[in-house]
Amino acid sequence: MDFRLAKEEDRDLVESLWAYCFEPREHPFFQWYFSKFYQPENVLMGFKDGEMACLTHLNPYTLRLRGRDVPTSYIVGLATHPAARRSGVGRMLLTAALKEMKRRGHYINILMPSKAGFYQPYGYELYCHQWKETMPLESLRPLTDRTVRFAFVNSADQWPYLASVYEAYTKHLSGYAVRNEASWRSHIEAQLAEGYIAVVFHDDTPIAYMFYQIGEGTITSGEFVYATLQGKRGLLEYIYNHRSQGREFQWNEGIHDQSYRFYPDGKQGHETMPFMTCRIVDVKGALEQIPYPEQAEGSLVIQTEDPLADWNTGTFRLTVRQGRGFVERTAQEQPDAVMPIGTLALLVFGAMDPANLAFNEKLSGSDKALQTLGTFFPTEKCYINEWY
Repeated sequence: MDFRLAKEEDRDLVESLWAYCFEPREHPFFQWYFSKFYQPENVLMGFKDGEMACLTHLNPYTLRLRGRDVPTSYIVGLATHPAARRSGVGRMLLTAALKEMKRRGHYINILMPSKAGFYQPYGYELYCHQWKETMPLESLRPLTDRTVRFAFVNSADQWPYLASVYEAYTKHLSGYAVRNEASWRSHIEAQLAEGYIAVVFHDDTPIAYMFYQIGEGTITSGEFVYATLQGKRGLLEYIYNHRSQGREFQWNEGIHDQSYRFYPDGKQGHETMPFMTCRIVDVKGALEQIPYPEQAEGSLVIQTEDPLADWNTGTFRLTVRQGRGFVERTAQEQPDAVMPIGTLALLVFGAMDPANLAFNEKLSGSDKALQTLGTFFPTEKCYINEWY
């Protein structure tokens, strides 16, 4: 197969495959995405015998990872023409995407899977889950706060109201997208194409916001963010006031939130939702890009295996000092720890600790090696809520 980045004249091909596999052309999100967000230079296309067989969008983002801003590509809209399916095209597309991301200097990669099991054999592992909460509107009453005030966001110019809340919400989290003015404007425009945005204020200070849609019987919120508990209760108060327009409220929030312990009925409507996977594009680049705890000092030999990127398969010595990592490939040393590339991604993101990974047979090494890995890669509270 031949792979290349899209050109402006490929737009109809790109739109047609998206419309076939995802939303139709008349859908509000389709209209917004291809008029406001789409950039052909971020689309990787695959051709077989001169015909387009597959494509994926490599949308650039910046992640805040362990307190440092790291560039990444977010794989979205990965699609294969039905005539080319069940022929290994998806594997070849992912391999080509890794090569392109490595060329860009994007050494880690994120992907929201429709089903994690499809991507796990290719080195992707889930680093972020979210809570998915569903409650009858009548049950919200004891969780509300009537002392706040509300406002609609109806213009992208109002982005600072949301940005201050998002920054407070993510202050102690990791793995989330850094949003600047341009990205906030995109988020607001995309949401207003399909629904509404409400902000909660304490006096003149914004303390919570949500993106929401009013459906038949169910009001849903795909982004539900708050700086304080009063802000969260204010959002629930706002939705409680919609009892004449719906029966239940369904919202997503970070899995670090433990308010569910105090809900009136903790047995109903509380479930986890697998949300985002991560992957290492380049071992050396990724391990030298992230920060390490200042007290972490030492060296470890890691052996990795990558089913798609041969440059990641092998043995690497990681040396950490003064908060920085230094990586060199070594073929002469015995590894202290052995793991597939997906496990290394979970360590880099801080999604799991080495002991749990070893228990799940995703990592092998001596007790000393596991202890060193734990020092180098302490766990983090991971969150992200980007959808495209």
